[in-house]
Amino acid sequence: MADTANTHHENVVQLSKAVSAGVQRSLGGMSIPDIRVAEGELTTAVVMLRSALNAAVPFHRLPPEIMKAIFWLVPTMQYHLVGRNSQSHIVDIWERRHYARMNELFTLMLVCRHWRDIVAAIPSFWNTINQAHQSSRTTFLERSRFGPLKVVLHNTPSAFMSTLCDREYARLVAIYHCNITATTAQEYLGFLAPALEVLDLSNSWFFGRRILGESVQTIQLFRGHTPRLRQLNLHHVHWFPELQVSALTHLSVDMCRWDDFLAKVMGIIASAPGLIDLVLSAVSSTTPDVETLNTSYPDYSRLHLRYVVTEEAVIAILAKLSLPSTTVVDIVKALDAHHFTANVLPTLSNLPVTKTVTRASIAMMPVVNDHHFMMAQLTGVSDVAGILCTPVGLRGDLAPVASILPAQQLRELWLMLVPTHEIVIMAGGDPDFFPAFVLDPDALRETLRPMAALETLVVWSTVLPSVVEALVDHGARASRPLCPKLSCVRVVLTRSTPAPQAEEAVSLLDAQQDILRLARVQINYLPKYAGEKVERTEFDHHFPSIEYVTLDHTPTMEMPPVCMHEAHARWTGWKVDDDGVQIREDGELREDMHMS
Repeated sequence: MADTANTHHENVVQLSKAVSAGVQRSLGGMSIPDIRVAEGELTTAVVMLRSALNAAVPFHRLPPEIMKAIFWLVPTMQYHLVGRNSQSHIVDIWERRHYARMNELFTLMLVCRHWRDIVAAIPSFWNTINQAHQSSRTTFLERSRFGPLKVVLHNTPSAFMSTLCDREYARLVAIYHCNITATTAQEYLGFLAPALEVLDLSNSWFFGRRILGESVQTIQLFRGHTPRLRQLNLHHVHWFPELQVSALTHLSVDMCRWDDFLAKVMGIIASAPGLIDLVLSAVSSTTPDVETLNTSYPDYSRLHLRYVVTEEAVIAILAKLSLPSTTVVDIVKALDAHHFTANVLPTLSNLPVTKTVTRASIAMMPVVNDHHFMMAQLTGVSDVAGILCTPVGLRGDLAPVASILPAQQLRELWLMLVPTHEIVIMAGGDPDFFPAFVLDPDALRETLRPMAALETLVVWSTVLPSVVEALVDHGARASRPLCPKLSCVRVVLTRSTPAPQAEEAVSLLDAQQDILRLARVQINYLPKYAGEKVERTEFDHHFPSIEYVTLDHTPTMEMPPVCMHEAHARWTGWKVDDDGVQIREDGELREDMHMS
């Protein structure tokens, strides 16, 4: 190989020298045709020289298999439904990697001929045929060879795409069909799909094109033959698709207005014993009877009920599902559907994951014009799973929310309050005329009393006075801690409520240190804390350990990996905002989801 390369290199050098010398000798008397011939020879020599130069680059000495593996890391696909200037179909909510976008392929192929040949020879780069790309679909089909095939359909399939599905049905592994109607599905999705693994059916983005009578239609797709279907995503599909779902592992039903919605959804779930990811959006139906269904998922991982409209539907679903303690449950009420009431709490308390919670966070948000009422967000986690419910409407105290937690085994509790005056300002009110929200210490004391295993208490400075008073049981015969194992208190000085200052916070704790017997105190300054940053006070020597910590971000309690890691476009991981409230950012609505 080395001798051959050296010989090729010498030949190229000799050719270039000969062409150059010949041109220099006769340039003055050459005709235009002769000059063009010479130009062609020089161009050929330049191409050969560049090829020789590229061949000498160390990267090109790698085996083609390794170069293919490197190129495979380049193409990615975004999660998004809506772009800034136009609507864009979501390609696959369950996978970060989908197919190479054309501009990425072209960038690779324009580097050199060697790269172009390698990229063109990788079938997986060309195995997605998009109806919108009419000029390239034949090239993609040819270069995909005989491997698995994915198709993206828009509205009514073109003659080319319809013929493609009919002829290549045996190798179709994914179908993404946007703006699909019942008529289109009935007419064009009647072929067998023995290899189909991913099916994404969606209608227009916001309200959808609901045709009269679609919600009462049930249409059998692919002749009921989808034995390998693993992922099913239905978005704004108002007719019900009948499919074989025995192999289903991922299901997302978003904004689908079916008659007997719960019965249909529970029917899919009951037929999919291997389901591990379930996302239900805009759940609102409460009428169907699901008592006869029997569902159990031993390997269940995530359950996300998003944009919930009615809590009755949530109660019906959660009461029926048999979920192991390793399931992560995320329930979020729709913004225009007010809040959950205390009626949902008994159902949450019966979930196996709730019974394993050892760390919990309760974020309180006062309501404008009713300082006795508040919204609460409950987050509870174990070492392997967790539950998040937001928001729950409460009147008076935290007892209803706290009562669903396993108080006897709770080791860590976070109590936070979103600043009242911030909410008033956002609502256009005057904070000077809005009474401050204060937790009732007596009610809070009864909430904390059963927490015999509590070791760490993290409180926002706005609720610290109530918490300190609640921790002291004045009715006890002897001075003793309300929570006997409580050894660490962390005080978070919020960004917009500087009082109490650090000195006042430490003073409050010091006044009860003889009873509390705290081993560790930590004062946490948030990044936007408005007050003066104190690093020591006159009371510090009363505590075995005290720290003053400046934070780069809002603190959050430790979460199991399944809650924090992004799993797919509709499970982006739990994180907190500047006030400590858990927020959910759906990846499908991001402009760019490139992962580093």
